[in-house]
Amino acid sequence: MRRLLARLATLLRRLSGMPDYAAYLAHCRTAHPDRPVLDERAFFEEYLARRYEGGPTRCC
Repeated sequence: MRRLLARLATLLRRLSGMPDYAAYLAHCRTAHPDRPVLDERAFFEEYLARRYEGGPTRCC
């Protein structure tokens, strides 16, 4: 049941356009191991700033 709820939450975030912090962490570990990782609050603040200020919302 817990896994189903987690998958549903991920689906809802994707549908609403909100990024997934866990996916960001996994991506950073594999694609950018030399860069520092943002904490969750900073991650969402940066994402929202980029989204509404017209900047890119993806690094790769």
